[in-house]
Amino acid sequence: MVALKQREDPVRLLGKRFLLAALCVLAVVGAFAVWNTYQKERESAILDGEAQAMALDITDREAKLKSDIAKLQTDRGKETALRQQYALAAEGERVIVIVNQSAQTAPTASSSAFIEWLHKTLPWW
Repeated sequence: MVALKQREDPVRLLGKRFLLAALCVLAVVGAFAVWNTYQKERESAILDGEAQAMALDITDREAKLKSDIAKLQTDRGKETALRQQYALAAEGERVIVIVNQSAQTAPTASSSAFIEWLHKTLPWW
């Protein structure tokens, strides 16, 4: 009978309920901690992927810059760079001939537009 009275003691029941509530709160706090750790791990994995992509991009840019520097150390490379920057010549052109404009003669019209049309329309005439 004494054991039964100790089980039904209100202070002891209240203590058990407080302990149960504390364990539930501790479980919820632990779950939130695990969830936050999971989210941080996902975010760090994404940032790691972006950092690796940036490192690869920087490596590619470094290789391109080294090849550009090697090209610019030659006379042909300097000429190509100047042509691109100042639009002096098109790709593949090697010699540029500058003709004095005063030396050019304007073509004269030998016939009227009507006669040209007539010759195109009636080729036998």
